[in-house]
Amino acid sequence: MSQLLRIILIHTHLPGVVEIQLDQHTNICGTNASGKTTLQRLVPVFYGEQPNKVVPRTRKKFDEFYLPCSNSYIIYEYQRETGDNCQVVLTGKNEGGVEYRFVSEPYHPDFFLRYTEDGAKGLSYNEWSAQMRNRDDVSVSAKIGSTTEYPAASFRMM
Repeated sequence: MSQLLRIILIHTHLPGVVEIQLDQHTNICGTNASGKTTLQRLVPVFYGEQPNKVVPRTRKKFDEFYLPCSNSYIIYEYQRETGDNCQVVLTGKNEGGVEYRFVSEPYHPDFFLRYTEDGAKGLSYNEWSAQMRNRDDVSVSAKIGSTTEYPAASFRMM
C-alpha cells in the first residue's frame, strides 16, 4: 500500500526548510497560533484535495500563503506500493495557482537547495527544473496544473 512518508517545506509560510516525518506516529505541538493546524492542512492536498479548500477564508489563497516565492516548494515524499520512494513537488504558478510534478526519486536536499556561507538557499523554480531535466537518473513528470489532472497522474507515477 502506498503511504505518505514526509512533507518538506522550503521557503513557504515558514522560513527556511521544515521537514515533517509522517511514516510513524507524529506529534505536532506548539503554542497557540504557532502553525500546527496550518501544517496539518497540507496532508489532504497530497491526496488530491483542492489546495484552496484547505486554507481558511480569512487567509490568502493557498499559493499566496504557502508558496509565496519563486523558490518556495512543498514536497510530499511517499512510498509506492512497489516500495520505491518518490515525491510530488508543488510550486506556485506565475499567474496564480499551484503546479504539481511527480519525481521518481526520494527527496534529496541537493535537488532543491544551494549551500552558501549564509546557509541553505532554495533554487528558483527555473533552476530546479533545468537541473532535473539534466539528470539521467531521475524521471520528472510534465507539469500538472489542476487538481482534476492530479489523481490520474498520481496513479501513472505510483
